[in-house]
Amino acid sequence: MLPHHQFVLVKRADDLITAKSTGRPRQMAQRLGLSERAWYYLLDRLRNDYGLPILYDRFRCSYYYTDDASHWQDFVQKFFNYPFYNNNSGR
Repeated sequence: MLPHHQFVLVKRADDLITAKSTGRPRQMAQRLGLSERAWYYLLDRLRNDYGLPILYDRFRCSYYYTDDASHWQDFVQKFFNYPFYNNNSGR
C-alpha cells in the first residue's frame, strides 16, 4: 500500500495541477519537496499507471489537466484497483 506521505504528495500535486500553478518542472519538484528526477518519475506514473491526463503548457509554464478538473478521486479509485496493490493472495 502507498504510504501516507505519498498520498499527501499526490494530493498536493493534484492541487497544484488543478490550479495551473505548478511552475516549471524544477519548481514543481521543489514545491513537492522532490528532486526533478523524482518529479518526472511520479509524473510518468500518474500519466501511465493511473491514466491521468496531465500535459505541460510551455507558454504558461505550468502543468494542467486536459479537462480542467481535479483527478484526486480518479487517482484514489484507480490506485485501489491497480493490480500491483490489489493483491488477493489470501493474506
